[in-house]
Amino acid sequence: MPDSSDPRPAVAVTLAPLDADPRVGLRNAASLLVRGVQVSAGQAGTRARDLDQSGRRDLLIAARRLELDVVGIDAWFTPEDLLDSARVDDAMTALLATIALASDLGAIPVSTRFPRAGGAEAIAALMAAGNRVGVSLVDHGVPPRGLPVRPIDAGGPPSGLVIPGSTAEVEISSPPTGEPIEGLGVGIDPPSWLVAGLDPLDAAGRGVWSLRLADLTADGMRVPVGDPDGRVDPRSLLAAARTGGLRYLPIIDARRWLDPPAGVRSTLESLG
Repeated sequence: MPDSSDPRPAVAVTLAPLDADPRVGLRNAASLLVRGVQVSAGQAGTRARDLDQSGRRDLLIAARRLELDVVGIDAWFTPEDLLDSARVDDAMTALLATIALASDLGAIPVSTRFPRAGGAEAIAALMAAGNRVGVSLVDHGVPPRGLPVRPIDAGGPPSGLVIPGSTAEVEISSPPTGEPIEGLGVGIDPPSWLVAGLDPLDAAGRGVWSLRLADLTADGMRVPVGDPDGRVDPRSLLAAARTGGLRYLPIIDARRWLDPPAGVRSTLESLG
């Protein structure tokens, strides 16, 4: 639970976009007055193979000295790797190593993407590994398994969602979501949903565990929420997720932003 006595906004930020050196990124995150950081399993210095037990302790100590929490790990890979006999072993090895890292960093959740269907045996093994050490997995697949989804309505944007210009090009049928997996969390990255023609605001209210704060312009560029060219109302998005039982701190996801620190500051301003 967020500390109600902490005057900083109850949000975290992705660490990797703030600097190639995680230690510098931590200092930058602290200067932005967020409460925590989401580390990346793909960034040099926070990858499982880069950190022995001493290195893992040092990372936590460095964050705590700056009054930051390490709140989760991003482990992005191609979901279909779990369905490919030639790649599944490498994907499993990397994800199992990330789960072990998450355990050592305080049993923090791991965000990843699973295929819409199939891969049940691999996913069950990963879930079991997480359960043994108290690490939750959060599926950011689009759409995630078992979550009802609603396509963006070209005839009238849903409340809180602003679609500049015509949206006819993104009106699609709701794709199959596969069977839900007990204990597997759901995460939403709004730009990914908008690219797929799906309504992230509607989904946010259906019981997501993790929410990314990022937006997408009409021409497909990732931008901070609150950007004049964005398509999602940030306050409505966050309110929907919290009403639906949001479990973890919202994450300002600065990947591929032109100016990540400025984007974090503008995001915080847009949330009021």
